[in-house]
Amino acid sequence: MRIAILGSVALPIPPPAQGGTEWIAYHQAKGLAEKGHDILLIAAKGTAKHFTEQKTIRVLEIGGGDVVVGSNRSIRYDPATTEASRFLRKEIVYLSQVMQVLIDQKGSYDIILNNMRGEAVFIQIAQMLQKPFINVMHLNLFVELADLFRQHKTHVITISNAQRKDFPDLSYLATVYNGVDTTQFSFNAAPNEYLLMMGTIGRHKNQKEAITVAKEAGMKLILAGKVRDQDYFEELKKDIDGEQIQYFGELSFDQKLKLYQEAKAFIFPIAWEEPFGLVMIEAMSCGTPVVAYNKGAVSEVVIDGLTGYVVDNHIQMVEAIKKVTTIKREDCRKQVEDNFTIEHMIAAYEKALVSL
Repeated sequence: MRIAILGSVALPIPPPAQGGTEWIAYHQAKGLAEKGHDILLIAAKGTAKHFTEQKTIRVLEIGGGDVVVGSNRSIRYDPATTEASRFLRKEIVYLSQVMQVLIDQKGSYDIILNNMRGEAVFIQIAQMLQKPFINVMHLNLFVELADLFRQHKTHVITISNAQRKDFPDLSYLATVYNGVDTTQFSFNAAPNEYLLMMGTIGRHKNQKEAITVAKEAGMKLILAGKVRDQDYFEELKKDIDGEQIQYFGELSFDQKLKLYQEAKAFIFPIAWEEPFGLVMIEAMSCGTPVVAYNKGAVSEVVIDGLTGYVVDNHIQMVEAIKKVTTIKREDCRKQVEDNFTIEHMIAAYEKALVSL
């Protein structure tokens, strides 16, 4: 197949630090190319240098790599301008550049596999070009987007079955679970005595509840991740004492890996319907059990009582942490090896695309 993969205008492929969608797009391109498919990867500046050795991957860079969406504002404040929507408008410009590439390169691909947010802007252009358009839902569906997909019979790949529950009648092509590189996220059998929560600092991730859990359990907690919601982070600061509750910021891969490997448990008290939760399989690949709230895809990723605990509130989470040593770290690793490897993910993408 000749596949145009739309990566990201927000970050290069792969991302320099955090960026779950960008890592998935990277593995899509690399994995499908290794299976013999011709790949046109369209992504932000800084992408091409990572694919110089892949002969069947052609990278076209567009402007971008400087777009960060905030949750307490519609878009991150740009100190160079008083205009609150500047970054949003820049992202739309970059999406327009992607559409122009699709037009200019229409003879060099047969299928469009989209990972970019702002997916709605590509539907009509794909129809005009008479190209099958497959949208990977890295974020959750909402009514207006679902109506558009329904109207145009858009092919949708979900990253969990939970994403489908409110809109069961769309043109779903497959559920393809995210994968993790188990050679990089390697196993460790001997953890230390701390809890870990890795991810963007924002109300939907609910770090405040993680702090409550750690205090009630009498355990050290390490928080790590970039700040998306500065107002929320200011609320957390009063509890970050640098001893029991520590904040490490956005980390390099090696720093992140060490924290995953040595954590007694990874806690995930999310306050939203998590589409998948890549951090959970990264932790389990290292052997670290996950204790998470039963929202979104959590129950599809964590096997309650075997690879961690699926709970409903912070009281249950505290109780689960007390018995987390009964979870065998080897079982956590096996769950990933059996279901959530890059190889499993690429095979599922290939099967879905071939079925068109």
